[in-house]
Amino acid sequence: MNGVRPTGRTPLLGSRKMYSRLAVTLLLACLALSLGAQVVSITPNPQTAELQQNFTVTVHLDTITEVRGSTSWITYDPSKVTFVSAARGNLLDGFPMYWFVAAPEAPDRVRISSQILQGGASVFGPGDLIYITFTAIEEGFTTLEFYNFQLYSLTGHVIPDVTTNNGDVIIGPSPAYLKAKCWLQGAYSNGSMHTLQNDVIPLTSPYAADPVTVDSIPEDVVDWCLLELRSTYDGQPTVSKSAWLGSDGWLRLPDKPYLILMNSSPGPWYVVVRHRNHLAAMSSSANNFGSSGSPPILDLSDITSIYGGGGVKEVETGIVALASGDANQDGAVNPNDCNSYWRLQTGLSGYYSADFDLDGFVAPSDLNSMWRINTGLISMVPTSR
Repeated sequence: MNGVRPTGRTPLLGSRKMYSRLAVTLLLACLALSLGAQVVSITPNPQTAELQQNFTVTVHLDTITEVRGSTSWITYDPSKVTFVSAARGNLLDGFPMYWFVAAPEAPDRVRISSQILQGGASVFGPGDLIYITFTAIEEGFTTLEFYNFQLYSLTGHVIPDVTTNNGDVIIGPSPAYLKAKCWLQGAYSNGSMHTLQNDVIPLTSPYAADPVTVDSIPEDVVDWCLLELRSTYDGQPTVSKSAWLGSDGWLRLPDKPYLILMNSSPGPWYVVVRHRNHLAAMSSSANNFGSSGSPPILDLSDITSIYGGGGVKEVETGIVALASGDANQDGAVNPNDCNSYWRLQTGLSGYYSADFDLDGFVAPSDLNSMWRINTGLISMVPTSR
């Protein structure tokens, strides 16, 4: 014996390596199948950009999926951004034989295709598929959307059941943003809010602090609300913004998906939510707005998030809503709301402060179902010094 490994064992060792690789591949494939639909997202979301500066987003494969390439059709607002260039992502990098093309197909759409050409070659996600660079040309908000998308399997076939997530872009100096949620007792029912008064909501916000005017009111909007940002719990509002409250409970600035501020500090801020005939509520602590990455979330349907725990009504176990019945917005539900508002407005239809259930009519149900059960409640929002 001269120390040379018997030749009879070499194929066995090679087979073990081959079987090991095969087992790993099968395991990953099974994991991918078990996850169901594949997910592809534009990241970061949101992307922030300075005016007249380039920025780069990523088309990212979020799931464990075996692929050899993809084609993305991305649409954008050419008044806000212009397409500059694209490059293949690091998931598909490292293969000498590949196909890559980036071709504008319309003033607002670009097609980007990247694919490994080596026979039998593939990669497993998650990872970056494509990098896309744009130039920001106008301040504001816009969304990069998947017009279409195709993900290719090892054999080059289109993989079905791919979920795509669009990406938002905020253009301007020092943006700050937040997602905030709250419910209104008057409109709440089973995890949502009705929009029965939607057709009488005015195009101009009823709040003098920010009387913004819009061209139309989306069908999912329950009503206008006023958001105030305070640097201290009892300080004067530094920022006041009129916002839409959707039927899903999320607050958003008109024509934007959430709260977005320009030239503003990210905080921390105390957030006050006011409504024209519900008690106001404030966050229990100061919250930092986001300046990069995913928006922070403030959930005012959680009693622990409400300053002082007052001015709200439990509408489901563990879920609170701003309490209805404060027609004159003095911070309390009391006889004056009934005598000076409901009695004078009862029988009227339209946008009235005594319409406590927000159905577009002032009726006995507003008094009996809202005002009576809330009489004596007060808002815990501190008076500004």
